[in-house]
Amino acid sequence: MKVYFMRHGETDWNIVKRLQGTTDIPLNENGISLAKISAENMKNAGIQFDEIFSSPLNRAVHTAEIINEKYSCTIKTDERIKEFNFGQAEGHTFDEVKTSPEFISVRNWFLNPSEYTAALGAESYETFFGRLQNFLDEEILPLENKMDSVLIVCHGGVVRGLLKVMLEWSIEKFADTKIPNCGVNLVNLKDGKFSLEYTAKTFY
Repeated sequence: MKVYFMRHGETDWNIVKRLQGTTDIPLNENGISLAKISAENMKNAGIQFDEIFSSPLNRAVHTAEIINEKYSCTIKTDERIKEFNFGQAEGHTFDEVKTSPEFISVRNWFLNPSEYTAALGAESYETFFGRLQNFLDEEILPLENKMDSVLIVCHGGVVRGLLKVMLEWSIEKFADTKIPNCGVNLVNLKDGKFSLEYTAKTFY
């Protein structure tokens, strides 16, 4: 089974590099356009989906709905694939997070991931990777031999987290992976094991 997963389209906070996390920011006009172009080009490339999963946050759901205009699948929202919760750091720019002593824990999430510890209301690695593993165990793995391909529409942090959990990446590789808006990743699921075909591919 093919498992595609993609980051949502662009938001205004993406443009100014403001940390979104679980804050529910909508797509901007360019984000809507990126999703439409991506949907058209994925369909033209012969990519098919039997089912679509989406984070419940607006920017992901809207992206999933735009993609689904070309596919007419069922969209299932799931709390377990919403973005990492950055607590009080959400709404601050990356520059603020990287320079303010207050946000040293979140800064480590990006720059020194092995030293990250949850603080100021932010999520722990244990909770984050645990919910992603639970999602895969309960929603994706049971679909092998039942479906040919599924799409997961989520967030940059979740894409990286899924790659880590699926492929048993190190925390350093997890932190170094860059995913553009509407970047698409593909892993193959066979005999309960995931293998990477490509990551961060764009269709626009």
